[in-house]
Amino acid sequence: MSPRPTARPARLRRRPLLAAGVAAARPAAATSAIAAIAAIAAIATVAAIAVIAARPAAATPYDDGERVRFTGVVRDPAGRPVPGVQVVLEAGRRYLSLRQLRRAEKDVRRVGAVTNVQGEYALEWTWDGYFNHFQLLAGVTVRHGREENLEVLESEDVTERVLAGSPVVSAIVIQDRGKVDRLRDFVASVQSADQHRVYDEMGLPDDVKRVNYAGRQEEDEVSWWYFTAGKVYRFRAGRLDQVERFDPVQGF
Repeated sequence: MSPRPTARPARLRRRPLLAAGVAAARPAAATSAIAAIAAIAAIATVAAIAVIAARPAAATPYDDGERVRFTGVVRDPAGRPVPGVQVVLEAGRRYLSLRQLRRAEKDVRRVGAVTNVQGEYALEWTWDGYFNHFQLLAGVTVRHGREENLEVLESEDVTERVLAGSPVVSAIVIQDRGKVDRLRDFVASVQSADQHRVYDEMGLPDDVKRVNYAGRQEEDEVSWWYFTAGKVYRFRAGRLDQVERFDPVQGF
């Protein structure tokens, strides 16, 4: 007759197996719970966005095809008018993107005007109920290489004012008046054929240096530095005298 096993060894064998089973079950249960919560949150977010997107558009005071007038004055912080600044109305369609789960904008259109000597501007927009977001941009046109781009100095969301009725009056303050003046002075200094050719090819230089020779004003040297391109163009009396190359410097 074979000996019967004692109860104590049997208990010692079962306890580790039971503990391992519980330890394995807990992470699985926790993972399932987290996944369920995440799924519910995602469904709730999509449902909320769908509800918001389904809301009817706010009533507007315009009919399609009606002209909306934008007017105002561009000044610096001291209250002085800033002439020659481009003011651009940017209109777009703002919507809630279900893919990105955030607001997005598409089909942007622009119309612009240039401020006069009093810093005043005026422009018109033909109303189209499709567009629901409007902002005014103030800046200067800068050539970079063969492309001209608007360098925005100030921007202002005017959507609520547009919906309040026409005319839309906005006073814009350019904080960096000096930048506008520097750009204007440089463009005015481009006079010779060589300078126009380099400006058309390279655009606005990163830096401009002038060397004045006593008693020889007609031979003053002007150098245009393009750090990213690694080039400096040296002019004497407007004529291109020398082109030097150096290791490009990033960050400009």
